[in-house]
Amino acid sequence: MRCILCEKLSFKAICKSCVDKLLSENKKSRILDNNLKVYSFFSYSSIAPILHVKHHFWGHRVLNQIAKHTFGEFAKSFNFEDKVAAIGIDDVSQNGYSHTAILAKALKSSSITPVYRALRATNKVKYSGQSYDFRRKHPRNFSVCLKGVEYVILVDDVVTSGLTLKEASECLKKEGIDVLFALTLADAKE
Repeated sequence: MRCILCEKLSFKAICKSCVDKLLSENKKSRILDNNLKVYSFFSYSSIAPILHVKHHFWGHRVLNQIAKHTFGEFAKSFNFEDKVAAIGIDDVSQNGYSHTAILAKALKSSSITPVYRALRATNKVKYSGQSYDFRRKHPRNFSVCLKGVEYVILVDDVVTSGLTLKEASECLKKEGIDVLFALTLADAKE
């Protein structure tokens, strides 16, 4: 197999030298207007080609590798007195896997438990490439299927306008669930 970035021979989707170079993480954070704090590992422009592999059937290999080096490392250092659930935004399988489920799975630790199929969008509109106005006029309308959970970390691949994460966190709060923060691979706000 060849590295998807430099095309050198590699046993993994991204070779070690590209992982080391890429994962000199550019961590960012921002607070959405509903006070949800969103932590991101990269700026969107620095990882965009890698994020686009999620549209391919083999994209799970790349996402698994990146998730272990980002979300997995975060989980090792995260401590909280109570159990916390990692919830992927609308973790529906596409191309044979769910990118948000892969990211949530990488958070598994003694403090964090991934929970799947807990937050589903009833409106299946695609936001990719759409304007802020379009996103605002077409909410996801999440339904929550979660019992016995008090604390949640929301997980998504990219935060753009923040509307999806805001809507998801407000939906969970209505159910009495405390959303601690959101984690994303990339922040599209440059």
